Amino acid sequence: MTRTLPLYAMLSNAHLLNSTKCTKELMNLRDAIDRRTLWSLKVMDSSGIPKPGFVYGNNYWFGIQSQCKDVNNRDPLILVEKEIMNNSKYRHVEDEFPPYEVKYFVAYFRHNSTLQYHVRLPNENLVTLGMCLPATCSKDELFILLEKVFKDRSLIVGDLYSADFELFKVKDLIDDHRWLLSGTFISIMILLILTCLLMLIGTIYDVLIYQRRLKRHAKLLKSYENTNSSQTIDIKRKEEDPEDKLTALKFQSNIGRIFLSFSVYSNTKIIFNTKLNNESILVIHGLKFLSMLWVIMVHTIFYMHDYTDNKIITWRKSEGFANQVLSNSTLSVDTFFFLGGFLAVYLYFKAEKGKKKHRPFNYVAEANMFFMNLLKRFIRLTPAYMFAMGIFEINSMWYNYTSEFYMDERPYEICPKYWWRNILYIQNFFSRETMCMSWSWYLANDMQFFAISTFLLTLSSMYFNVAVILLSLLFITSTIVTGYISYIYDYVPTMDQQYHLLDILYDPPWTRIGPYIVGMVTGYIVIKLNNELQWKKKTIILFWILGSACNVLVLFGLWKRSISTISAAFYVALNRTVWGVGLAWLLIACVTNHGGIVNKILSFKGWIPFSRLTYSTYLLNPIIINSIYLHSETSVHVDFLSNSALFLGNFVISYVCAYAFTMMFETPYILLMKQFIDHTRKK
Repeated sequence: MTRTLPLYAMLSNAHLLNSTKCTKELMNLRDAIDRRTLWSLKVMDSSGIPKPGFVYGNNYWFGIQSQCKDVNNRDPLILVEKEIMNNSKYRHVEDEFPPYEVKYFVAYFRHNSTLQYHVRLPNENLVTLGMCLPATCSKDELFILLEKVFKDRSLIVGDLYSADFELFKVKDLIDDHRWLLSGTFISIMILLILTCLLMLIGTIYDVLIYQRRLKRHAKLLKSYENTNSSQTIDIKRKEEDPEDKLTALKFQSNIGRIFLSFSVYSNTKIIFNTKLNNESILVIHGLKFLSMLWVIMVHTIFYMHDYTDNKIITWRKSEGFANQVLSNSTLSVDTFFFLGGFLAVYLYFKAEKGKKKHRPFNYVAEANMFFMNLLKRFIRLTPAYMFAMGIFEINSMWYNYTSEFYMDERPYEICPKYWWRNILYIQNFFSRETMCMSWSWYLANDMQFFAISTFLLTLSSMYFNVAVILLSLLFITSTIVTGYISYIYDYVPTMDQQYHLLDILYDPPWTRIGPYIVGMVTGYIVIKLNNELQWKKKTIILFWILGSACNVLVLFGLWKRSISTISAAFYVALNRTVWGVGLAWLLIACVTNHGGIVNKILSFKGWIPFSRLTYSTYLLNPIIINSIYLHSETSVHVDFLSNSALFLGNFVISYVCAYAFTMMFETPYILLMKQFIDHTRKK
């Protein structure tokens, strides 16, 4: 047993710990195991051993934490009396329960075996061992014993796989609650309490006071229905539209408006309202929902690498033709970039239509408008973003104490140091090792692209041709730089290279702006078309074939991934832009009533509430996914059916949490910002 069981090998070295209580209890445990005493077998049975699948990446030698905890439990199982007697008929109390308390420990150590497949993932040579041992033993004492076992090469698994083991940490999974005193936790709790209080007051005020005033006001309007007053009818229409709630609040006090911004009742109506004006583009909501579905799917797999016991099988499964939907799932983010560029241009020129033409340019006013748009964007995104970052930091602090898994991403260390990068939206210029919230790279890119597009749009109102030239130069430069970077790094789009070069080819804005620019051009085209496209049916069909071919070739074109470095450089330089071109035609076709069944599916009004929850869902879903993995006492095994069920669970939980999060930290601040802007305009 000394050669095969890590726990027993440690007990054999217990004499090295001087005459402490831990030493006596360890030696007592070994003697009890030798005598096959039931309680000692339960302790040993709760401890980890080398598991099958080591060559394919199974480094999780977990025990059973819940069983180790239950060893101390003297309460009988709740069974019928006959079964209780059968379970205890041949047992004695002194044999069934340990004479001292035991608890669960976890040790982390690295191996140097060359027999295990390596796919260049973080901590792929890290082994995790679970141990059920006397509670009086300290982490330092267990470190000494386990280090001795590794130094003497006592375990047969080391000889079998030609591996040396280097121990670097032992922890006891006991939460000392020190994290409750952290500045982040205290700040988050204060904000959470204040927000919940405002939501309670706002909802009560809305339901008991404001809604009654609306009803009285509606009755007053009804009494004037026969006056044929178009103004009265217009007021009534606006007040019944929850999207224009602020217009209906003109008779409310400023404090009342603030409270109403936090009303769960009215904000829920806003989220689930599917009545949009005629100028809204319904297909965008469908694209956002399906892209978010795709993002959650890939995050379920992507964040699994810290917890998977068959990593090589994951790589094998990614090679299938159908699995390219997952392997190339980063294109889902490019869909959001495309939509961001489209909406920036579309909404700008829609607003410009209502202004007087040929007005004299006021450079100061244009500059103020530029910075005001950036400020509005910042206020729109940042409160929810910062709160999600605080939740992630607290969440990781707790799991650092209580989870068996060793986390590759360590926000409780990184976020306190580098949070300022996130609030400035510049974290994508730094390595992922120092990035708080690894998925926040998208938010930084999106903010930077918005600043660029806003500047160019402002410039276009004065010097349109100059803005077009700058946008063209930006697109050409981005394409060339992306291809060049791919080439100098000898990039070939295998899965390990994709993961290894995230900092180089995935996160930086100069490699991702292509689809955003395509979206900007598409927005301008849609404005100019004015929802009309007078083409022959054959031409429409041809463009559908070409547009679909763009998306299909980008998604499935690298099935075998065995291409040259130069071919890869061209692919990397153009693939995201070509994906955007395919989306551009889809959007133009749907807007001009040439979308057919595709338009009907994407324009389904049921997607609208999900679309409105997209931002909060994006912020929260990686936190939820990682929490589910970290909370488990077993590793994850990659398998289609079980992982599909896991994905569906992540999807439902993410949207439920996103609804609550939107109620608290997104919609209220959007409404407050609108109130402030309206108040400023009136002044």
